[in-house]
Formats: sequence, C-alpha cells, structure tokens
Amino acid sequence: MPKEIEFKLCFPQQFITQIKQLPLLKTFSITNPVQQNLYSIYYDTPDFILKKERIALRLRRTGERWTQTIKSGGAIHDGLHQHHEFEYPIPDGRLDFSQLSDQKLRYFFSDQKIRQSLQPIFATDFDRSVYLLEPTKGFKLEFCIDEGHIITKQLNADIAEPICELELELKSGNITQLLQFSETLQRDCPCQLIPENRNKAMRGYALLLQKPDPEHQNGE
Repeated sequence: MPKEIEFKLCFPQQFITQIKQLPLLKTFSITNPVQQNLYSIYYDTPDFILKKERIALRLRRTGERWTQTIKSGGAIHDGLHQHHEFEYPIPDGRLDFSQLSDQKLRYFFSDQKIRQSLQPIFATDFDRSVYLLEPTKGFKLEFCIDEGHIITKQLNADIAEPICELELELKSGNITQLLQFSETLQRDCPCQLIPENRNKAMRGYALLLQKPDPEHQNGE
C-alpha cells in the first residue's frame, strides 16, 4: 500500500527568499528546481463523512493537468506525517474512482449515496518550489517551499488563511535520515522552523468549521 512520509515545517513568510538561498539546496540538489502553481479542490459530503473516516479527497491542477489524490489513515507526530496515499491522473478535472486500487477505499466510494453527495468544500492555491535532494547515497527527498492560501466560503464570502511552509518528502531512504536532515536544516535556517501537525486538509476543515464572529455578522 503506497505510503507518503513527509516532514512539515512552517516559518515566517519574510524569510522565504533566504530559505531559497540556503547553501544546502545547491550542495545536495541533483536536478534543477521546479516552480509550480498548484490549485487543489477538496471534497466531502455535507455531513463530512470523509472527515469522520479520516479520508482526504482532492483534485489538483498543475498547469493543464489534473490529478486525483486520496489520503487515508496514518499518523502525525511532531511534524512527521505518514499517510496512505493513492494518486492518479484524470483527464477532465472530474472525480473518478475507477482507477482506485485499494479495495477498502473502492468499497467505500462504491456507495452511490456518498458519491452523489460529494461537493467542493474548500480549496488551496499556492506556489511551490521543488528541489530534489540527495544528501547521502540512497537517501533522496523532495524539498518543497509552499506559499499561498487556503480558501473557503463563510456567510457567502471568501475567507482565506495563508500557507507558508516547507515539506520534506521522503523519496528513498528511511525516516531517521529524514529527521536528521531536518535537524541540519534547523541549524542552517535563518529563522525558527516550527513542526506543523496539521496538513492542508486539516487546516482547510478548521477554517471552514470555525464559528463566525457574531459582530461580523451584524456588519459592525
């Protein structure tokens, strides 16, 4: 079963240029960095069945390409995220469960009532700088710098929360090497990097479900 292992760290936005200039990015990069704009739409039912089942479902647009991703289960501890991840391209930007290989998830999404009630609930729109690093032989990671926003609607108005974080995704090697790299990064970084236990989906739900300010509702 595919598993995504990544370390998430947030930092003050004013340091983003300095982080992109860190010497370790030049020292360990094995390809040229890639710049992307990623726009993702997250889906759930009106009563949040997916959230209750610890399933995150999104469609992500990168350029002209759409990808469907489903994450489930796993664990989060001190910024280290481990989830089962199923990802595949889709041609038309519409939900498609026909390519899903996991039997439990196929069974879950075979429920027509659930599938027919899925709707967009929030979105993320951010720029990502991707560096593929190989600090030691056999240990590779994607070093991603994300800057943008989580966006949802409340009281018929868009509300947004900033995204400014690093994602260190393990591509080969082991978790110990990933954690050791994060310690090196902390020492070299010009600012404090704070482990983030909430992924973008969790932050989106928190933004969506926050209680509106009564004074704001009254227009005061």
